[in-house]
Amino acid sequence: MQIGICILKISIPSASTLKEKRQVLNSLFTRIRRKFNVSVTEIEERDSHKNATIAIVSVNTDKNHLFGTLSKVVELMKNEARVVIEDYHVETI
Repeated sequence: MQIGICILKISIPSASTLKEKRQVLNSLFTRIRRKFNVSVTEIEERDSHKNATIAIVSVNTDKNHLFGTLSKVVELMKNEARVVIEDYHVETI
């Protein structure tokens, strides 16, 4: 069994309050969960209204499938107009 983890540091330029940030993140999290069947949550910078660090986790027996799924999540985030990816990394355990 392989566990894939993707950590994304993002900014949300349009958010001026924590409420606006959380609305954007909740919308994205729901979309990512439904489309890719992965777990996703905010792990750092919870009190910042412009920045967030999120973790996406998936489990599979095939390492290539894990990287493929997490790469597609990153692509979805890159194409999302409401957020800007500052940095990310993917690893397997």
